[in-house]
Amino acid sequence: MERNKAATNKGLMACCFSRLLALAIKIISPTKGLNTSAQIFELMQFYPQGITVQELSQRLNRPVSMLNLCLKSLVASKKIVAKKNHNQWVYTVDQKA
Repeated sequence: MERNKAATNKGLMACCFSRLLALAIKIISPTKGLNTSAQIFELMQFYPQGITVQELSQRLNRPVSMLNLCLKSLVASKKIVAKKNHNQWVYTVDQKA
C-alpha cells in the first residue's frame, strides 16, 4: 500500500512538473525588418573603430551566443573583420568589401 502511494505521488509530481514546463515555453514569431546579421552590419557602420560582441549585445538586445553565430557568418563572407584586442575580439566593417 505504501509503495503504491509513493508511486502515485511521483506520478502526480511528474504530471504537475510537465505542466509547469509546458507553461514556461513561449512561442515567438519573426518580426518584420532586418534580420540580426543585417542589424549588426548596419550598426557597425557607426563604429569605424570597431565594436565588441558585448557592446553589440547591449545595443541590439540580443544574446551573445546568437551574435557570435551571426558574426562568424559575417566574417566568413568577408563583410566584417575580427581582430583580437587584448582579451576580447573587436569587429569592424571590412573596408575592402
